[in-house]
Amino acid sequence: MRAKNLLQPQCQVIIADDHPLIIFAVTKVLENVKEVQLAGSASSASGLLQLLQQVSCDVLLCDYSFDKEGELDGLQLIKQIQDLYPQIKIVVLTAHHDVAIALRILSLKVAGFISKSAGEFSGLPFVIEQVQMGKSYIDPVTLDALTLHQLNNGKSSESLSEIPLSEREEEVLRLFASGMSITEIALHTKRSVKTISAQKKNAMIKLGVGNVVELLDAVKRLF
Repeated sequence: MRAKNLLQPQCQVIIADDHPLIIFAVTKVLENVKEVQLAGSASSASGLLQLLQQVSCDVLLCDYSFDKEGELDGLQLIKQIQDLYPQIKIVVLTAHHDVAIALRILSLKVAGFISKSAGEFSGLPFVIEQVQMGKSYIDPVTLDALTLHQLNNGKSSESLSEIPLSEREEEVLRLFASGMSITEIALHTKRSVKTISAQKKNAMIKLGVGNVVELLDAVKRLF
């Protein structure tokens, strides 16, 4: 983790990613943009939260998942930053490119979403300008995938940023992925085994998975 102190920043940007090459690539794109100050970078979720306590930030370019064991998952990290620093515009950078994850991230009302596979880093100055103006940004590759998903499922544009997992279904999936059995989850949550089984089954249907292996893979990518 490192922080920079420059005078009179116009837009202070923090980069958070656990891959040094991503931080390097983003830095190279932004370092000569006059309207942008690179306020710092972090390679872990905990390092990012510490950095945010030290420097001000207007736009956060943040990875969705950090591989370090014990770190907050992407959803938890975004929610915590939004609670602590509601003024920060969050642009999510992610290697995940499936629609379910994109929908879940967008449901958190982040300012932007960029798939690393879309090769959009050269356009980051434009993205930062857009989100600073209060607009949202989704990279073209992801936007095309979301549009196709909308057409295939007959959903309105208003529902594009929603994924149909309830909070309790999310809770069941997290606990199941941690190694708990249905009975253990029922005891832990003080709900019936029948209820937990139904919530797990509903979540599997909504995620489009047909067995436990596929479910665990989906949970790993989603959370």
